[in-house]
Amino acid sequence: MNRAAAFLALLALLLAGPVRAEPLYPLLRPAQADSLRRQLWRTPPNATRLALLLALSQDLTAKNRGFGAPLDSALLYGQQALALSQRRRDARAQIGSWYALGNYWLACGQAARGARLLAQGLAASTRHHYRRLAADGSYYLSETYSSSAADIPRRIGGLQRAMGLYEAVHDGARAAYALKTIADLHMQQGQEGLARAELLQVLARYRAVGYRRLHYTHDLLGVANARLGDYNEALRYGLASIESARATADTANLNLFYYRVGNTYFILHQFDDALTYYNSARRRAERARDAGEVINAITLITEVLIAQHRTQDALNLAREALRQYPLHDRPALDSLNLLSICYLANKQFGPAEKHALQLISVLEANTTLADRRVLLLTAYLRAGQLYLAVRRYDRARRYATKAWAMRAEVSLKKKADMRLLLFKVDSAQGNFLAAIAQQQHYQLLRDSIFNERKSRQIASLQIQYDTQKKEQDMALLTKQNLVQRANLRQRETQRNASLVGAVLLALVLGLGYNRYRLRQHSNRLLESQRQEIFVQNQALEKVLTEKSGLLEEKEWMLKEIHHRVKNNLQIIGSLLRSQAVYLKDGPALAAVREGRNRVHSMALIHQKLYQSNQLTGVPMHAYVQEIVEHLLASFDCEGRVQTALAVAAVELDVALAVPLGLILNEAITNTLKYAFPAGRSGRLSIGLEAPAPGHYRLSIGDDGVGLPADFEPQQSRTLGLELIRGLSKQIGARLEVTSAHGVQIRLEFDQLVLAPRG
Repeated sequence: MNRAAAFLALLALLLAGPVRAEPLYPLLRPAQADSLRRQLWRTPPNATRLALLLALSQDLTAKNRGFGAPLDSALLYGQQALALSQRRRDARAQIGSWYALGNYWLACGQAARGARLLAQGLAASTRHHYRRLAADGSYYLSETYSSSAADIPRRIGGLQRAMGLYEAVHDGARAAYALKTIADLHMQQGQEGLARAELLQVLARYRAVGYRRLHYTHDLLGVANARLGDYNEALRYGLASIESARATADTANLNLFYYRVGNTYFILHQFDDALTYYNSARRRAERARDAGEVINAITLITEVLIAQHRTQDALNLAREALRQYPLHDRPALDSLNLLSICYLANKQFGPAEKHALQLISVLEANTTLADRRVLLLTAYLRAGQLYLAVRRYDRARRYATKAWAMRAEVSLKKKADMRLLLFKVDSAQGNFLAAIAQQQHYQLLRDSIFNERKSRQIASLQIQYDTQKKEQDMALLTKQNLVQRANLRQRETQRNASLVGAVLLALVLGLGYNRYRLRQHSNRLLESQRQEIFVQNQALEKVLTEKSGLLEEKEWMLKEIHHRVKNNLQIIGSLLRSQAVYLKDGPALAAVREGRNRVHSMALIHQKLYQSNQLTGVPMHAYVQEIVEHLLASFDCEGRVQTALAVAAVELDVALAVPLGLILNEAITNTLKYAFPAGRSGRLSIGLEAPAPGHYRLSIGDDGVGLPADFEPQQSRTLGLELIRGLSKQIGARLEVTSAHGVQIRLEFDQLVLAPRG
């Protein structure tokens, strides 16, 4: 197989389009969005409610357009904002509502409907002289245009108007964002040099305003440099995009950055480094259970294996990946693409032809797919290579010609690869004159690529030379200026020295006598102050000694309190254990045992505090482990119930740890009693993590028989579930109980945010 076609398959999506993950305004984090929704429920129809509705609607739409997240209530929020803004006669909010609804319809694929609303908002903002809203409207309206050659100039014009308006209101970050989008469009037009210059301006603008999320700009610079053949710069900016994404915790597109760095190493034939980054992306996708992203990574990994002549390994890897991660979200494009690559590399031309033609059929039928044209061009080239290999030259020519018809969308190197394919087809069919013409065109394109690179190198060297020369000239002028100023200062010093000397001599004589008198007075004052400081120091030492003793006594008393509370709870547990000996009734015996387990979970808290040097924080990892071990032993389940604990090393306040311990006790007790009937073995999983500072997530799950089909957790009035619901409400936690392959309980809560007690 010709490596040019395989290389196109590798790079088709990586060098093709813009990164849409960075929105015009920052997205809300999940916790922020939840907080705004809770605030919305209790906010009357005023300006604050309007702001909340618009923020939630725009956030849902931006997440849908950037990441494919569900739109949920975006339309409802936008409609409510429009109705409320009209009742309140709030012109700004009404414009914002039109923008929110317009962007919603754009996300739904109804561009004409969305464009009408956005144009209506832009006209109103211009009429009222709201320059920031007019800037937003110009940007939003520019997104209604397609990426066709005819629409891109109109879109750039709208973005330029938006950039000018952002500059007028001194919003440097948004002006830089508009310029970045313009550079992205110039790159789509094939103007990579202009795009790179604009992106360097974007970096300078962002740094001037202290904007830290530079990874999207670094990524586009890496793409521009890769297209221009400057792979060292492409690698430098690619690595910078990964570093910036990690530093700002904005890792939504981290896999794409991994792919592009791996691609650069692939071009440089550093295959082990390329595999390192492709496998990093694969591991992230597998952790997220994202089937499409796993197959993307596998596709790139198989290309490296093929380049290393490990074609059978590549095919085996592809089959296994598609077995583990079947794709259901779109018409099997990724699986068809992957298998056609691997079968062709193994010279299994029958399966390769079948999958390649299916891929072309799906792409030609689905004209709305965002990445259709680049992948279709790649599929045409692969089909041409396939038919060339099996000597079916008419079909090879047909697909090579189809690929050549799309040449306006690719770089010079890819055009050269297409010419080479056509040359081989003409040569194979004996069309030697046409083959010679194709070879000449191919050579001209290769020469153009070479001359373009050389011109860039010469221009770069000339700029370096001019810069160094200017720096040397400026240094020489600076040195001459410093010498002249030094001479002037020396003459002035000599002229004034005699006058200053006489004045100084008189002053010294007068000051000498005055100094003697002042020193005598100062010595008397210092002696008095020293004596006073000595007395104060003695008093302060006494106070500090008393305070230290009081603190030690307080700490001892707190430990003693925890010790006594622990002892009292253990006595209660012992009393319950003794009482159980005399009980014969099964339900009563179970109730006593469960009560003893609840007491034990509270006693553990005070035992941990008594044993710890920190009297306010409970170490949750050891606490959870001991609760689990105690309950397993209490229900005699140690042999048949396996546990998996993933508890972060956090310490929680005792006011939060006690309810959590009781919730754990109830949930685990229910699992051990009901999840594994008739001696069945199973698995119990408990996790406690802190996805954000001060925010925690507790999960308890099993793989048991699950809840009965007619069981409604929210309607149940059993003591265990009542306790779990009541304790969750007490700590302000959001509780979810689901039953799929067992029972899963999940709580999300914040540190020391307790619900008010009624």
